[in-house]
Amino acid sequence: MSRDRRAVVWTRLATQPMKMGDLYITDHDCRFSYDLDYLHTGLPGLGLIYAPGIVQENTIVRPRSEFFEFLPPIQALIPPQGEKNFQRQLILNYLSKQAVQPPLADVDWEILKVAGHGGIGHLDVFESDDRALEWYGQPAKNELFEVSDELGFSLKEFLTWFDHDAEGLINIIGPTPSVGGAIPKLLLSIAETGWDNRIGLPTRLGARGVTDVVLKFEQSTAYPGINQLEALTLDIHREAGFEVPRYWQAEINGIPVLAVERFDRDKYHVPVFTESLYSVLASGDADITHNYSYSYDAIGRAIDVSPIDIVSDRQAGKLYLFKRFILALLTGNGDLHMENLSLMWRDGQQLFTPVYDPTPMRAYSIHNMLTVMPFGNYGELIAGRDVPVGLLDGIKRFAASLKMSPAQTGALLSELMALTENYTSRIALLDRLPQQNRDNLISIVEKLRSRLSELSD
Repeated sequence: MSRDRRAVVWTRLATQPMKMGDLYITDHDCRFSYDLDYLHTGLPGLGLIYAPGIVQENTIVRPRSEFFEFLPPIQALIPPQGEKNFQRQLILNYLSKQAVQPPLADVDWEILKVAGHGGIGHLDVFESDDRALEWYGQPAKNELFEVSDELGFSLKEFLTWFDHDAEGLINIIGPTPSVGGAIPKLLLSIAETGWDNRIGLPTRLGARGVTDVVLKFEQSTAYPGINQLEALTLDIHREAGFEVPRYWQAEINGIPVLAVERFDRDKYHVPVFTESLYSVLASGDADITHNYSYSYDAIGRAIDVSPIDIVSDRQAGKLYLFKRFILALLTGNGDLHMENLSLMWRDGQQLFTPVYDPTPMRAYSIHNMLTVMPFGNYGELIAGRDVPVGLLDGIKRFAASLKMSPAQTGALLSELMALTENYTSRIALLDRLPQQNRDNLISIVEKLRSRLSELSD
């Protein structure tokens, strides 16, 4: 038996740093209790399901499992395991430099204490209150560094996961957490007016003249042209009426990068309550074990019948979900999972965040799947049928589960079909995307459009 381990959760939702509560892990459970002073603020808490108004003075207890070592909103702060996850390898390298060699069962706990603050969202985890006050007490730095070979690290070597460069990179950006995923991403700041070939540390309270971005580096061997693909589909989603963050395409030392403005900070650099749909639903449903272990229909039902408002306007939320789903099909994005759908609190409303990571991954053969999550019993042999549910029937069934009429479904499909009519010609202009990948994606999209045309008006 080991001793219970304790950390603390703080937040800057109130502009000034404030302790939210205490976090404990035992050999079997993860536990969290709100600080009594925080309960009286009226501010959001860990997440939608774990709201202070619901939990009150009770302790949240969740058994630890192979899928969730921590409560889902806390688990989201830890880069997932995987030999190609750069963010995790970077932090592990930092720990080794500090002579920290935790037992295998404690690795995530050590990562959380070192790098569970200053990242995406509104939660900051520290090993102690003193460490939190020390970190928050460091003054904001507005300094931006000109991107050059003299920065102290080689980005080309960084992309090949060379361990000896991690220390130099940490000296530039600090041990801050990054967004999960296999593609190298860093949380940085750039000039408020946009990309000008200078980068700096993520902002803190008091920073001026800068904006926070997620900076994505293209792995040209595995995913050549991926930044151009993401930029194109961000444009398409904006044209479709979705809110989309600003972005800039550039190069750093010959490596393509995409800087995407963060929407989890307001114009004063104060965190915004943000939580992935995966975290929300996994907090309330222990059967959810992965970011794709649900169906789109189940998400729609959760929006519709949950006793807690997942979104303030439920009908608008369901329409958003269906529209995102259809546009994902039409653009070749088979990777619209629950971590690529997030919620935020803004202007007194709970709503979906701006679009992020809409990249059409079907351009790459290893990711060529229609969709990562099921919908409308597509491909299933259901009672009363001799053949599996086909694509068109699956879409109709999904729309019906959202209580959309056939007329609504047809009209929306017609709108999005028209909007994406020139999509394949725009793909053909992407000069960084290899011809084989362009041809592959164009062929996939054209075949799908031909099938979907039967459903549109």
